[in-house]
Amino acid sequence: MGLMRIKVFGLFASLAAIGATLGLDARAEVPLWLAKDNHLVVPAYVNSAGPYPFILDTGADESAIYAWFATKLKLTPGKSEDLSGQTGTTSTPTYLLQSVSVDGRTLRNAFAFGLPNRHDSGEEAGVVGNDLMDGALAVFDFPCRTVSLYPQPTDLKRLLPPRATAIEGGTIRDGTLLTLPVEINGVRGVAFLDTGSRDSRISPVFARAAKIDPAGSAFRDAEPIFGANSKAAPSRIGPIGQVRFAGVVMTNVTARVMDLAAFHSAGVGEHVMILGTDLMQDRRLVYDHTAKRMWFGASACGKPPSLGPPLTG
Repeated sequence: MGLMRIKVFGLFASLAAIGATLGLDARAEVPLWLAKDNHLVVPAYVNSAGPYPFILDTGADESAIYAWFATKLKLTPGKSEDLSGQTGTTSTPTYLLQSVSVDGRTLRNAFAFGLPNRHDSGEEAGVVGNDLMDGALAVFDFPCRTVSLYPQPTDLKRLLPPRATAIEGGTIRDGTLLTLPVEINGVRGVAFLDTGSRDSRISPVFARAAKIDPAGSAFRDAEPIFGANSKAAPSRIGPIGQVRFAGVVMTNVTARVMDLAAFHSAGVGEHVMILGTDLMQDRRLVYDHTAKRMWFGASACGKPPSLGPPLTG
């Protein structure tokens, strides 16, 4: 999913802003597993039933459910609202859920967007975003395939891996998604932190600056990306060279080059990319959305990444 930003009005906006209450108990951890379409999903409970596979998405402002799941739960759609995603903005039905829970953390009277069914083999029932993670510390341990949600305040030191790199997250113009500095082949840019994106995607302008030629023979056509508006966005995938972020240096990286509406609307410049779970798969991420901070470090379940000095600015 990823990069889901909202423009909400009326009754549901009020419910999202003042009607939601969060349960504060967190379990030790929940599994993070690979769905058929390569998204990472967690077990979630909706209206006290489940578990259902949901994406725990740092790139989503609010929760959302797919059309098939709304039908399964016999939910009545409410007023349509505007939803902005990677490929543009569309009007979509909304739903009021009694509760959405992940790792014992519960969002009550939850506002959720309705999403069209996926165009791939995805089995996800929906997405839970920053609405659920606000006020908590989310710990994604990708090699261990686990996620934990700790209510604040909590002891940060016990959650951080050794030599973790702290990043002060930047913001975008029209949503709550956080950004971090990134470098491709020595060219600096901005990355969207997006655990809802199964792969990383860079803008054509960033690719040109980093001397990447998506029209070359090393690249191939990849399957299109369909956003919330079901508009297909073409892409080319191939080697982009060296990527550096949060003190980590990765070589021989493969990523998509594509022109996404979200790159233009974010207001963070033209050297921009989506940092997906493919580039986080060998590390541990501690995420504090409320404080706009994140930490990257080695996982106990995988070999430590190659470390270099962190990027700033």
